[in-house]
Amino acid sequence: MINEQIVQQEIDQLQSLIVLVEAYETIAGTSVRRIRGSVLANREFHVGLNRIFREVTSAYRKEVEHIMEKKEIKIEGSGFSLIKRTKKTVLMLLSANTGLYGDVINRIFMAFIKEKRRTQCDVIIVGRIGKMFFEEVMPGSPFTYFDFPDNAIAIENLKQISMFVAQYEKVVAFYGIFKNLLTQQVRASVVSGVELPTEKSEEKSFQLYFFEPSLEEVALFFENEIFASLLEQIFQESRLAKLAARMVLLDHATVNIEEKLKRVNLEKQRTRHRAINRQLIGSLSGVALWS
Repeated sequence: MINEQIVQQEIDQLQSLIVLVEAYETIAGTSVRRIRGSVLANREFHVGLNRIFREVTSAYRKEVEHIMEKKEIKIEGSGFSLIKRTKKTVLMLLSANTGLYGDVINRIFMAFIKEKRRTQCDVIIVGRIGKMFFEEVMPGSPFTYFDFPDNAIAIENLKQISMFVAQYEKVVAFYGIFKNLLTQQVRASVVSGVELPTEKSEEKSFQLYFFEPSLEEVALFFENEIFASLLEQIFQESRLAKLAARMVLLDHATVNIEEKLKRVNLEKQRTRHRAINRQLIGSLSGVALWS
């Protein structure tokens, strides 16, 4: 039978747990507030930077096509890059090393695995949770794994990943993106930055530039620099989305623990009343026995 001592032990455990959860929530909230401004500002910056890059590469492509047409050289393929790469396409999953991120990691993985099943591409997994999921869903399927901390952007790890993915013409990253504190979306982005606009309306919006020292050198610089910059931004976006998801999860956990604590405190009162009632009944029985 449950007695007051057992109930009190459960209350103590719940009170300790709520202190721990609130501490984790405070840490996550502090991190979100610290990095949200810079991530969102950099997001806008990279949108503009990528637009300029597309204009530069489009200008270079048009120049090359014009020369090739004059020389009657056949143009093959729709892809375009100034850097010679040895492999075609790779899918990269940005997951996590630990839990407490709600359902955002699961949703990212489901989008990733759907694309993997649709195409025959190489696979890169970042984070132990994603590695575990992938091995369970596609056992024996080859992939390249990179460890990456959840609590910071490790520059050395980022350099290793950047050097590895640089051999691919197209790098598609699957990760979470922060919309607001309550909503984290799944995003699949092309990191390589070599895809060109196909809509004529977008091509017409391009501006004319003068390039120094040359169009080719400017285009090559943009492709190298944007690749590394976009990759870092994606890891920052992923971290912000995970921290925000953790805040929401821990907030819900705090509410659930508080509700549980109320029920256990009520059970404590009931247990105490039952014990008092038993004592009263015992006392009355004793009085009746001696009367």
